[in-house]
Amino acid sequence: MFRINTNVSSLMTQRHLRLSGIDTTRSIARLASGLRINRAADDAAAMFISEQMRSQLVAYKQANRNVAQAVSLLQVMEGGLETLTGILTRMKELAIEAADGAYNNTQRQHGIQVEADQLVQEIDRIISGIQYNGISLFVPPPTSITFQVGEYTFDKLNFSLMTVNSDILLGTFTSMFNVLTANEMAYVTMPHIVDSFLTQIQSAIDFVVSGRSRIGAVQNRLERTSMNLDINIENTTNAESVIRDADMAAETSALTRAQILVQAGTAVLNQANLLPQNALNLLSGLG
Repeated sequence: MFRINTNVSSLMTQRHLRLSGIDTTRSIARLASGLRINRAADDAAAMFISEQMRSQLVAYKQANRNVAQAVSLLQVMEGGLETLTGILTRMKELAIEAADGAYNNTQRQHGIQVEADQLVQEIDRIISGIQYNGISLFVPPPTSITFQVGEYTFDKLNFSLMTVNSDILLGTFTSMFNVLTANEMAYVTMPHIVDSFLTQIQSAIDFVVSGRSRIGAVQNRLERTSMNLDINIENTTNAESVIRDADMAAETSALTRAQILVQAGTAVLNQANLLPQNALNLLSGLG
C-alpha cells in the first residue's frame, strides 16, 4: 500500500535512529568519563547504592586519619614517659651511690644532692610541656580523650589520661629537694633516708613504666584498627567501582554497535523517504 500523506516507514526509521543516537551519546559519555553512571537517570537504584558507598569511603578515610592522629598523640605521651623513666632511673642510681659509705656528707650534699635537685625540677618542667595540639597530656584537664575511629557513634575509643607530677612520683620525698638549708643535713641522699627513698623511686619507675605499657597496648590496638579501615576502604572502593565505573571494553563494543546502527538507520531513512515517490509510477499510468 502506497500512502503519501503519512510515511509510517519513515516514522519508524526515525524512531530507531533516535534510539541509536541516544545509545551513541550514552556510550561516548561513559567512555569519556570512565563512569557507567553519570547521572541518576542512567541507573537510579545503582546510583543510590553507589552514593552510600562513597559516603562510607569518606568516613573510613577520615577515621583512618583520626587513628593516625591518635597514634601520634600516644607517641608524644610515650616519649615523655620514656624521658621520665630515664630521670627516675638516674635518681635511683644517685641514691644507691649516696648509700655507699665511701662518700662523706659534704660530697653527698654538694655533689649527689645537687644533681638530684635538678632532676626533680626537670620532672615537673617536662610534664607540663608534654602537650598535643595544646592539650596537656599529663596535667588535667582533660582526664580522658575520645578517639572517633569509625563512621558510627559506637566506633569510639576512650583513653583515660594519667596524671603525673613530682608529688605523685616521689610522694613526701618531694619536699626534701631544694628546700633544706645547708645546715639541715636531712637530705634524700643521706644514708639513713636512702633505703626508704629507693623504695619510693622504684614505685615511681613502676608507675611510669606501667603507663608506657598501657600506651603501647592502645597503640597496638589502633594499628589493628587502621589495618581494618584499610581493608574496608579497599573492599568498599572495589564494590563501588563495580557498580559505578564503566567497563571500557563493553562500552567500546556498544559504541561501535550504536554507530553502525546510526549509519544504517540514516541510509534506511533516506530510502523510506523515497517510498512515496513510487506512487508517481501509478499516477503516470493514468495518462
